[in-house]
Amino acid sequence: MKHIMVFIVILFFYVNVQAAERSYKIELIVFTQDDVSTEIFEKIESNIDWPRKIANRSEFENVDTTDLSLKDSYSKLAGDNGYQPLLYEAWIQKVKSNSYSRAVKISNAEETIQGFFMLQRGHLIHMIADIEYSPEMYEDPVIYRLNEKRRCKLNETHYLDHPKFGIVVKVSPVDG
Repeated sequence: MKHIMVFIVILFFYVNVQAAERSYKIELIVFTQDDVSTEIFEKIESNIDWPRKIANRSEFENVDTTDLSLKDSYSKLAGDNGYQPLLYEAWIQKVKSNSYSRAVKISNAEETIQGFFMLQRGHLIHMIADIEYSPEMYEDPVIYRLNEKRRCKLNETHYLDHPKFGIVVKVSPVDG
């Protein structure tokens, strides 16, 4: 009888822990934009506020290409002369209730994009992006930074804007 009670307590604890963790599909596109702007950017040093622990994108489950919902957005950006997609990533990530997800390093092969993306899950979901873009075309290096925390509605496409580059993000719950 004692073993059965211990088993029930362990099972109850396991079910509660599993229920507190939820999986999300995150899709993220980073692109440049040819926006005429009068803003002056003189920053040549990175100011990313890196979290203590950061995970590489490869540590998370990939999303099957048939399940990508931002493919049309990527195609439209690629087909418009005013925009140039630099990165399209999609992964599945677990987030515990009332906590932050692991920060995921965001970078491209050319190293013009550097930063991280993470979720905060509480009563609402928030996305946190701290990403810098440094175009290769300038002799004098310049770094453009997009640092934003925004409420995230699930299954909706969100646009994070900077005069020189932008990010399109979609976060969707994963069943099962």
